[in-house]
Amino acid sequence: MATFTQAQSARSVVLNLGTLASGTYITSSAIDLGPAIPLDITLEIECDPNGTPTGSRQLILFAKLSLDNVNFGSGPESGTDATNEADLHWIGTLPCNDTNVHRKLFSLQGLPISRYLKLVVKNDMGVAVSSGSIYRADITGLST
Repeated sequence: MATFTQAQSARSVVLNLGTLASGTYITSSAIDLGPAIPLDITLEIECDPNGTPTGSRQLILFAKLSLDNVNFGSGPESGTDATNEADLHWIGTLPCNDTNVHRKLFSLQGLPISRYLKLVVKNDMGVAVSSGSIYRADITGLST
């Protein structure tokens, strides 16, 4: 009988949030998952609010997908205009209810499969980000 095992790569930074202002979007460079797309991708988002969060108190993580690394889905990548936010693929939300550093893991499982993607983050904390990053680790599998 075959045995299936999974492996997780080391985490690597894919987006530095810097001092992202409240109500503003930031986008990663295009990420090429390669011709052998991983079984899943684990994303870790962390942030340190610059003050006590107000309002929605969250960071929202989205994806923009592409089959050819040229034509990505529509939706905001920067600035504060949320008119086409619904065009983005929602990945998850990181609640930030106090001034502590917050961290949470997410999976891309369940999104349409595409070789290329960009990660989009919206700061909806009511205060700027003091510091933060998004990390990626690929999940691969092997049948023996």
